[in-house]
Amino acid sequence: MNNLYEILEETSRQFPENRAVLFGKHTLTYRDLKDASDRLAAGLRSLGLRCGDRIALMLPNVPHFVIAYFALLKIGVTVIPISVLCKSTEIHHQLEDAEVRGIIYWEGSRTHVQQAATDLDRCDKMIVLGGSIRPGEIRLTTLIETHDPLSDIEPVDPDETALIIYTAGTTGRSKGAEFTHQAVLSNIESCRIFFGISEKDSVLGVLPLSLPVGLTLVMGLFVGAGGGLILLPRFEVATVFKTIAEFRPTYFVGNPAMYLEMTAADPEEETDVSSIRFWISTGDAIRQEAMERFESRFKGILLEGYGLTEAGPMVSFNDPMRERKAGSIGLPLPGVDIRIVDEKGVEVRPGQVGEILVQGPGLMKGYLNKPEATRAALADGWLHTGDLARVDESGFPVIEVRKKNVIIKSGFSVYPREVEKILSGFPKIRESVVVGLPDPRTGEEVHAGVVLKNGEATTPEEIITYSREMMAAYKAPKTVTFLDQLPKGPSGRVLREEVKQLLMERLQQS
Repeated sequence: MNNLYEILEETSRQFPENRAVLFGKHTLTYRDLKDASDRLAAGLRSLGLRCGDRIALMLPNVPHFVIAYFALLKIGVTVIPISVLCKSTEIHHQLEDAEVRGIIYWEGSRTHVQQAATDLDRCDKMIVLGGSIRPGEIRLTTLIETHDPLSDIEPVDPDETALIIYTAGTTGRSKGAEFTHQAVLSNIESCRIFFGISEKDSVLGVLPLSLPVGLTLVMGLFVGAGGGLILLPRFEVATVFKTIAEFRPTYFVGNPAMYLEMTAADPEEETDVSSIRFWISTGDAIRQEAMERFESRFKGILLEGYGLTEAGPMVSFNDPMRERKAGSIGLPLPGVDIRIVDEKGVEVRPGQVGEILVQGPGLMKGYLNKPEATRAALADGWLHTGDLARVDESGFPVIEVRKKNVIIKSGFSVYPREVEKILSGFPKIRESVVVGLPDPRTGEEVHAGVVLKNGEATTPEEIITYSREMMAAYKAPKTVTFLDQLPKGPSGRVLREEVKQLLMERLQQS
């Protein structure tokens, strides 16, 4: 296979009547999915889109996400997935940086999308799902309904870019990680071999398909195997239990926060979940006691995985047939190599802490428009993750800390400097620092320390409201603490650990 679209082509040939997507009362077989995707591909080509163009895809977990994803790939267009949680400032940066020609979006995101695209003349293909049509918009469903299926697949080099996935960095500017068709196919195949997924399996998809895990471990993996996607637009414990009991999926992909909430749920909400072979946890380390409580209640196997966007995203998983340790990154997937090295690049001994390096065919080929960042991240042919791990006495690598100060909240990555940049736009703030503090429900929570300009006054609530208007709500600070000054070292760098201690003391007092 050269074009990533070909996994749908092959699956629809082998299993045309298998259930591909289930959403509410709507079901698509693989024959249906391919037909709709091919019709949309023809519609997109009629708009003048060609191989090498870039289109943003900003839809929730609905069948049309899957349809549009494969339609774009079929005509050789590079897909830029964007979360529906993003606000206009975040959307604008991605559209501008990737020089997209258009965006496919849900009508509920219309306001943010139109604000983001206002001054981007190149972004002139505004394709909307749902609601009434506004001037300049094209209805997505009309493109499907008014075109015959496109038969030919755009021939692409397997090393051409299929996806650009934006992952924020500690500089506060999100970077676009480029993935080739071959890299995505490799990550899907590694996961398929590891889990033994077949056409008889199905997955309950509650994580957003726009996330790297959603693209690969949910959609790509199960479409490639001929399995089923059971989609929910959001995570709600009662709905998850009900859906599992009714449709009997064999896999569930979630994050530690979801598993904590399920474990804490009222027993009266619980239904028969015995169809699930593996509960897969990604996004953050899970605590040993949390894993044991979940498995005790639901009588299933909870498998923890490690990955990051730049790796495609999955790197390793705990093996269900061997000893499993919560917090461990487990064993590398087939075709993936892992090293844990010190600052000199020497592999560490048991008990020592080092940086995780990853090598394999599923890695990104680099950051879009950022050659220096690419060279640093992929030095010597290894992906330098910035994550620190300790090798325990049994040889298990256990995550110690996120080297780059990333806050992991409910499986979502929140980058402090990205939030700090938004806070700097609040007219009464002189400077700010954002840190993550432990939270029993979400793993970590976002907290801000703020220094106001001389003579200014405001409230924490006003700043939090402003933050939620300017970025995805999960990134906004849960609390804002006013400080006289930020603790800094001799170089002027903010001492984040001191800030954490200070904020924790203030929160305990309040």
